[in-house]
Amino acid sequence: MSEINIICDKREKPSQVIFELEELSSKNLQLNISSEVMSVGDYQLSSDVVIERKTIYDLEQSIIDGRIFTQIKNLMNVPKPGIIVEGSLDILKNHTRINRKALIGLITSLGLTYKIPVFFTRNQKETAELLYVVSKKEQLGSTYDKKLRYEKSKMTDKERQLFIVESFPDIGPKLSKSILKEFKTLKNLANADIKQLQEVSKLGPKKAKRLRELFEREYRV
Repeated sequence: MSEINIICDKREKPSQVIFELEELSSKNLQLNISSEVMSVGDYQLSSDVVIERKTIYDLEQSIIDGRIFTQIKNLMNVPKPGIIVEGSLDILKNHTRINRKALIGLITSLGLTYKIPVFFTRNQKETAELLYVVSKKEQLGSTYDKKLRYEKSKMTDKERQLFIVESFPDIGPKLSKSILKEFKTLKNLANADIKQLQEVSKLGPKKAKRLRELFEREYRV
């Protein structure tokens, strides 16, 4: 009987994904699932493939608190990284805490700029099926070393600052550099009024107003 091995992060253990994966094990193909604290990603599907799983709400929160940028940096050390986004963007239409276009822009950048494939699933069952198919494709017919691990790589303060500014609505890499060059620190940026923001080249009235509104908007649970 053939078998495939999947390592999952311990934080994923309570999720329905693990149960759905176990259900996919059969007489002809045994699925072995082990859990441990992973330094990078949530699921290791082969010696090359590491997947980060995020629900739409988790993706939104990770952008707000900055976790996503460190996770992207770490995934770039993996030969075959990937991110699963679970759920529909439609659920954020009336409840999003960040600009929906900014969220879509980040997802686009993951594939085009950082070369990290993004897979969309509707629910945890589909996520499990995707993990199963990828692990089966990767492992069968090749040697699988489940001891292989990937270490985190730390972002420099400069990279972290740029990542944070780039996550704001309609702010690209070039403009983020101009903004930081002008204000020097994130604190100065957050304290700047609309008139001061508009002093940055190509940061017009609309972008300045949107940015100011974002800084002043109250966080709501």
